[in-house]
Amino acid sequence: MDIREASGKAIRVLQEEQRSPTLSYRYASTAWPRNSANLRENMQQVGYGPSQAAQIGLSNERKQRPRQVYEDPKLYVFESVNFTLLVKIFSQVAGMERAAFISGLLHFVRQGVGAQRHKGAAPFPSFQGYTSALPLIAEFCVRTGYLKELLAATQVPTTPSIGLAVMMRELEEMIALNFNLLSDAELAEMPAALGHLREVADRQTYSARGTPGRMLQNPHYRQGFSDEGNEIRDAIDGITEECRKARFWYLKGALQELPNVEIESDRVKVEDFLSNLGFSADMIKALNAAESDYKSTATAFELKNCLGHLRSFIEHLHRESAKAVAQASGQTIIDRWGDATLYLRQQGFFSKQHENFVTSLYTLLSDESVHPLTAEREYARLLRNVVIEYGVMFLTVLDKKRVKI
Repeated sequence: MDIREASGKAIRVLQEEQRSPTLSYRYASTAWPRNSANLRENMQQVGYGPSQAAQIGLSNERKQRPRQVYEDPKLYVFESVNFTLLVKIFSQVAGMERAAFISGLLHFVRQGVGAQRHKGAAPFPSFQGYTSALPLIAEFCVRTGYLKELLAATQVPTTPSIGLAVMMRELEEMIALNFNLLSDAELAEMPAALGHLREVADRQTYSARGTPGRMLQNPHYRQGFSDEGNEIRDAIDGITEECRKARFWYLKGALQELPNVEIESDRVKVEDFLSNLGFSADMIKALNAAESDYKSTATAFELKNCLGHLRSFIEHLHRESAKAVAQASGQTIIDRWGDATLYLRQQGFFSKQHENFVTSLYTLLSDESVHPLTAEREYARLLRNVVIEYGVMFLTVLDKKRVKI
C-alpha cells in the first residue's frame, strides 16, 4: 500500500478512536480477582463473576497512583478494534516505508494534539472528560516494537496537553497490567526518557517558587496549563515507580526460575503471527499441546511428548511457508522438511548459516523426542525456548515480506 494512502487511512482510524475509544483490558482468568477479594461475597450475591469483579477492582486501581503492577501479566488481555485496524494497515506498508509511517503517527505525539470532549461520562483513559487518540498510538508503538521512537517523540512538546495527559494514563495501565511488553532494559531507561516531558509539565504548575520575600519567577510559566502539567508530572512519577516494581518482578522470576515472562510474551506473538499470516489451526494446536506437556509438574515422558510437538511445529512452519512462497511464484516443491528449508534459503528468506542452525535445531529435537525413552527438563526448557524465539524471528521475516499462507 502506498505510504500516503496508508497514512490517510490511519488518520481516519485515529479520528474514530478519539471520538469512540476502543482500548480495553479484559480479565482473562477464571480465578476470583485479588482486587475484589474483600467484596467477593457481596458481588456473588448480585450475580457478579470474576470478570465483572475484576473490572470493578480495576476501576478503583485507576484512581490510585502509583498503580499496582501485576506480577502475572497474563491476567489481563489487551483488546481494541481500532488497534487491529492499525495493525492491518501497517502490515500492508512496504518495509522501507514503515519508519515513515510510524513517524507520521508520532507527529501527533510530538505536537501533543488530539482530544475530544465527551458529553457523558468519558471512558478510560480520559482526563477532565476528554479522550484522545494518543493512547492508541502509544499502544501501537509499544506492541509493534517502536517504543524508542515513541519516547523520543515525547521529548519534543514544549507545553503539556490534555492528549499527552491521557496518553500517560494509558502507559500507566499498560505497565500495570502487561509489564512484560517492555524488557528489563527498557523499563530501566523509560523514566529518564520521559524526563523532558516531566520537566515541561512541571514548569506549568507554578508561576513562582521560593520563600516569602525571595520568590523566584518561573519564566516558562504560561497560564492555563497547570491542570495538564500536574497530571502529566504525577503520571510520570507513577510510571517511574511502576518501572521499578516491574523490574523487581523480572528479577524475582529469574532468581526463582519462574517462567520467563519475555519468553511467554513471545509465545503469544508467535500465535498472533500464525493466525494473522494464515497458517493452519494445527500449528497453534501443536504449540498448545507442547505447552500442556511442559507444565511444572510434567513427568519425563510428558516432556518427551513436548519435544515431539515442538519438532512438528518447526517442520510444518517451514513446509507451509515454502508451499505458500512457491505457489505465489507459480512453482512447485517437494513437501518435505529438508526440501522446504533449502527452498526458503534459495529464495532469500535466510542465509546458509541460518539454514545450518535451524537444521541442527530440528535434528536435536528429532533425536531427543524420538530416540531417548524420556526427556530431561533442562533439554525441554532449552529447546522450547529456542523454538519460540526462532518462531518469532522467522515469522517476522515472513510478515515483513508480506507472505500469506
